[in-house]
Amino acid sequence: MGRRNMVGVWSRSIIALAIVVATTAPNAVAQDANPADGEGLVVDYPVFNPVQPPSGYVAALDQGTRRADGRPGADYWQQWVDYDIDVKIEPESALVTASETITIRNDTPHERPVIVLHLYQNVFAEGSPRGRSTTITGGMTLGRVAVGGVDLEELPPRRFFGQQQRGPQEPGFRVNGTLAVISLPEPLAPGGLVELDVDWSFVVAGSGGFRMGHLNNEIFQLAQWYPQVAVFDDVFGQDQSPYLGSGEFYTDYGDFTVNVTVPEGWLVVGTGMLTNPGDVLHPEAVQTLASAPALDTVVKVVSVEDREAGNATLPSADGWHTWTLEAEMVRDFAFAAGGTYVWHVTGAETGHEQGRVLIQNVFDPRMDHWAPATEYAKHAIEFFSDLILPYPYPQATAAMGPPEVSGMEYPMITFITHQAADRGLNGVVTHELSHFWMPMIVGTKEMAYPWMDEGLTTYNTSLAMADYYETPVTRPGDDRGYQMVVQMEMQEPIMGHADYAEHMFGQNVSAYSKPGMMLHTLRHMVGQEKFDAFYKDYAATWAFKHPMPWDFFAMMSETAGADLDWFWQPWFFGTATLDQAVDQVVPGSGSAEVTVSNLSSGVMPVEMTLEYADGSSETVVWPPSVWAGTRTKTATVPTSGDLTKITIDADGNYPDLDRTNNEWEAVEG
Repeated sequence: MGRRNMVGVWSRSIIALAIVVATTAPNAVAQDANPADGEGLVVDYPVFNPVQPPSGYVAALDQGTRRADGRPGADYWQQWVDYDIDVKIEPESALVTASETITIRNDTPHERPVIVLHLYQNVFAEGSPRGRSTTITGGMTLGRVAVGGVDLEELPPRRFFGQQQRGPQEPGFRVNGTLAVISLPEPLAPGGLVELDVDWSFVVAGSGGFRMGHLNNEIFQLAQWYPQVAVFDDVFGQDQSPYLGSGEFYTDYGDFTVNVTVPEGWLVVGTGMLTNPGDVLHPEAVQTLASAPALDTVVKVVSVEDREAGNATLPSADGWHTWTLEAEMVRDFAFAAGGTYVWHVTGAETGHEQGRVLIQNVFDPRMDHWAPATEYAKHAIEFFSDLILPYPYPQATAAMGPPEVSGMEYPMITFITHQAADRGLNGVVTHELSHFWMPMIVGTKEMAYPWMDEGLTTYNTSLAMADYYETPVTRPGDDRGYQMVVQMEMQEPIMGHADYAEHMFGQNVSAYSKPGMMLHTLRHMVGQEKFDAFYKDYAATWAFKHPMPWDFFAMMSETAGADLDWFWQPWFFGTATLDQAVDQVVPGSGSAEVTVSNLSSGVMPVEMTLEYADGSSETVVWPPSVWAGTRTKTATVPTSGDLTKITIDADGNYPDLDRTNNEWEAVEG
């Protein structure tokens, strides 16, 4: 479809009030409670305001790179980037020195005179803009920067204009905070390749850092550690978003070969597979590692006894080992290296054509509460393979690390604080491994739309944890964080940018728990079976691509068979709240006259459970359209017995903030 058709999908008239939303409630009856003719033509209540996509998205529809139904268009394209990296860690000084060759495949229709690199480590440099406090390490020191083998000169920095930085006019590169803008000697033509060579170094932040770091110079977790090519996409063009610390990452896909040099006795795990195990591990360890995917029990590649005996790795003539890791079709690369690690492994069944996958857990044995992380990771990978799509990578790793990391995800590996334990450890392992799907497989623009990875992951985790512990799924109405930010008047829109929120607590809720809660509500409204089918379809459709929110909205609305702008607009773009109340019930013969008020700004269906004297019950649902032009609705509800009680949202499927006014009970006598 073209632009006109897409705008039509999002701009259906508010006069079309009979939106029917299915529910999974037992015995649900869709009650005809639409306003009378003429009522609601003058609407003082913003129920059906259309979602307006940005101009770049509308242009993508016109150009055929995206479709009106939320799917990639016939002319969809994206940039592909491969990396070949050599890196060395010197633990005592926490110094990292590295070099890389980057191959950029310009699979876009645009000539590219400028390439932008992210220098994430500069968030730790003095004077660099950032949105959070941190340790100052000096940031990243660039050495050689070359294009096609020709060295480039560093040029004086230029100012930002909005979020777009003017690139150099002559060949060279300029550094501004966490970005480097490279002007190519010759523009990169559509379909062409260019190679960049970069040398760099930095000191790893210890206490006071974030998302990466080291624990007592004994365990290092390296992320945001290499100069990375910024995304060039079909909606916004060249991404030049600086890394300010709160927002996360938007990256392209490609292949990695990374050679990690560490002291003898140190273990290395990361994105990708170890391709030279025989160079660094004893033969018994190599065999254990190779056989692990077929297992459902946990075995040890490197045990406490191996560590104590000095047999964690093979001996080395010069005291150093180089571990080679290779990964295909990933959007980032991270790794952990430890001189105190032990290494536990097992296997997992994912349903993918590659067969069973390797599950890895590395931790300091002094933190033996971490050992169950292997089983937690196995359950997560198997559960999400069934819920979303089969896990396509050959391994998944949980790596214990410093408290500054807390929990952070990268392709095939997650970093988690050594402080996590018991159910909390399970929760964070499950949450972070869920990120292997969103955003590592479904590659969203995280800093701009954090809900597309954190919110979906919160939703995924709630289902996985309920499955693991065989407990009911946590209901959205029970979310305390959401209730707190509303009470404190700190709400931020779900669609808000991670780096520019006024209230960081509100931003955290809007990225994690609120969208997770709203997805549960949506799943209930459209029906679990239909929603789950949509979820699989969305993930498969956008695997290894870059979906935008409007793609998600369009695909979900298509699945629901209804215009859901009444839902997206107040709940995702705004800060609506919900408070439905039973005002009055007048029972009659075979029916009851029910009056319900909408006391807050949000709109949802009215789902009423009717209970009868004989112990039976049924559920009646009024569609959200009943609130067009009014805040109070009275309608006649058929009854099938002696009515004793009416409860709005008896199962807590909606985010109603005040449940004390949700019930009516008949007066005895």
